[in-house]
Amino acid sequence: YRGAAVIFARPDDALPLLREAYRREQDPEAKLVYAHILAVLGDPTGVDTLAAKVDEYTDWDQGWNYRGMGQFGSALSPLDRYIIALGRAGDRRALPVILRKLKKLTPESEFSHHRAVALALEMLGDPRAAAPLAELLSMPGMTGYVQRTIDDAKRIDAASPGGTNTVAPRRDALRELGLARALFRCGDYNGVGKRILQAYTEDLRGHFARHAKAVLDAAASENDE
Repeated sequence: YRGAAVIFARPDDALPLLREAYRREQDPEAKLVYAHILAVLGDPTGVDTLAAKVDEYTDWDQGWNYRGMGQFGSALSPLDRYIIALGRAGDRRALPVILRKLKKLTPESEFSHHRAVALALEMLGDPRAAAPLAELLSMPGMTGYVQRTIDDAKRIDAASPGGTNTVAPRRDALRELGLARALFRCGDYNGVGKRILQAYTEDLRGHFARHAKAVLDAAASENDE
């Protein structure tokens, strides 16, 4: 990926060259690099190559678990990067391969894997992703991290002490909110996504509340147009 910054700085000039290079390339690893960059730029030319690479992973690789302090290095695993790129490509042919990886997620999976799937599915916006997302959120331990009251905050702090430096409450809330947003933007399922977002509009943590409200307001505005 050396020199990728130049490509991202001039995407209109780079895309035709990348498409041609992808079509001509015979080496599988080099072809994958072209497919990956094209997808990040929103071009679906190499989606089949990228999807095949994701399918090569029989399980999740080593991911990144959200840390509020002391974060160094990448916050995405190689598989996370490929999945997010599939979402950015915007081609719904990638949906089945992403859903197969979603099925392997559990509450114990690293944060970055949940985030990658949520972002990719949200970008695709395919209603077929709604039920699997709702099923994931229905697993024990995946929801219930809203802090509406001081008592909620005290209870959660007691379970994960550390004050402003504690990690688990923020990580769990971010995961819940991100998956709910993806579900909502894929058309929702039995109102699960909307209910979670509405709950977060009452969260004492202003950044969560403002974000949830912005997602709901954006949808309401689109419906009014």
